[in-house]
Amino acid sequence: MSRKIALVTGGARRLGKDICLELGRSGFDVIFTYNKSSKEVVNNALSEIRKTGSDAIAYKCDLTKVKNITEVFDKIRKKYNRLDLLVNNAAIFERTEFTETTESFFDKFIETNIKSLFFCCQEAAKIMLKNKKETGRIINIASLGAIENWTGYIPYSISKTGVHKLTQQLGKKLAPYILVNAIAPGTVLIRNDENKTVDHSERKKYPMKRFAVSEDITSILRYLALENNYITGQMIVVDGGRSL
Repeated sequence: MSRKIALVTGGARRLGKDICLELGRSGFDVIFTYNKSSKEVVNNALSEIRKTGSDAIAYKCDLTKVKNITEVFDKIRKKYNRLDLLVNNAAIFERTEFTETTESFFDKFIETNIKSLFFCCQEAAKIMLKNKKETGRIINIASLGAIENWTGYIPYSISKTGVHKLTQQLGKKLAPYILVNAIAPGTVLIRNDENKTVDHSERKKYPMKRFAVSEDITSILRYLALENNYITGQMIVVDGGRSL
């Protein structure tokens, strides 16, 4: 099997789909998970990925349930018996006022944005560590919310801070056999997406005077997935200078 195997969580749409397309063009066969995306959206993503020359498979999975995560990785073992790259992209992002945040709302962020990521990393490591002749890679999509104080998004920011810390911990724990890094984007404009939630007045906070596009993120991801053989435990901020 000449092509490497990649799993991308939340890969049916937006940045997740663009990540899948970049990996397909870069020589990976791509598996992605989805949860609430329609059949039409999923089939469209599969079709576009296959046009890159990649094999593509989609698994429906509610990542907040560890049992579901285990089932996906069992399918990967059965079909490929290997995994070269895990991209933890799936996440939720919503605004909430601190005094109005309910327990269920808080739990939703923890379960989706950090608990699911932890157990995906755990399952991926079990597969990758069996093949110590090749270095596995895990790339987590983090956020500026991990380092800035967004008081309107406290549960989200807490969960993404967890992503940053888990990246550091696993970078140390899984070396030298698995490289674990994170990418923290600022606002990303997605082609063929209405980007209704984007406040374009926020551009003035970016020294580069523009928001990111998918290629700004996927180019870094490609480097970490294919060219990097030494960096681990790091969170690379791709924000056009906003955090400065």
